[in-house]
Amino acid sequence: MGSLASTFGVSTATIRRDLQQLEESGHLQRTHGGAVTSSSTAFEPLHAVKAQERQAEKNAIAREAASFVKDGDVIALDSGSTTLALARLLKRHHNLTVITADLKVALEIADAPGVETILVGGQVRPGLYSIVGPTAEQNLGHFRANHAFLGADAIDLEAGISNATMLEVGVKRQVINTAPNVVLLADHSKFERTSLVRVAELSAFDQIITDDGIAPSIVDRYAKRGVQLRLARTETSLS
Repeated sequence: MGSLASTFGVSTATIRRDLQQLEESGHLQRTHGGAVTSSSTAFEPLHAVKAQERQAEKNAIAREAASFVKDGDVIALDSGSTTLALARLLKRHHNLTVITADLKVALEIADAPGVETILVGGQVRPGLYSIVGPTAEQNLGHFRANHAFLGADAIDLEAGISNATMLEVGVKRQVINTAPNVVLLADHSKFERTSLVRVAELSAFDQIITDDGIAPSIVDRYAKRGVQLRLARTETSLS
């Protein structure tokens, strides 16, 4: 980082801030003392890494999403760390059915006395724990839910929702098809980005929930295009 500051004739604080912005926009990945380019849009962190990132924001989004759910509902949950945060909040419900293609989500709620867990079969992605492939897609096609909750690697007004790998796209599209109310859960770092494979148009979602760390200019730009973002308040903003 010091060498970057010398090269560009700026302070290390400026370099640190610029690297953070580039990381959040998906152009690079921070490393100890510097950064490496994320030129490949197929870059995907493992679950253990994702689970440690922006926990406050994900928990806030999960709390907002949980307000849609009531006892007796059937819920379809996509894979990912934000849907896992939501799963933790669903354990208090009664007579709830949760359909998922994520091992971590299923294990989180499997012992909840009031929740029936349906885990679809298929190929498990090592280190990510999502279940993919034709078998998973076909299994999901048999189910109908009240609400479907999905995550995304990248969100863009023009490109819609995109994902870092082709492997999960078919499953995500089937999750969208399970329910009349489809809710996208994504923290503010996912916006103004595109990734390798397009999943769906923004119009496929009835609600888009993000955290209140998103720039007001982005909220306004989406609103002008008829896309309303529902902002979840983090614990920091509540204090």
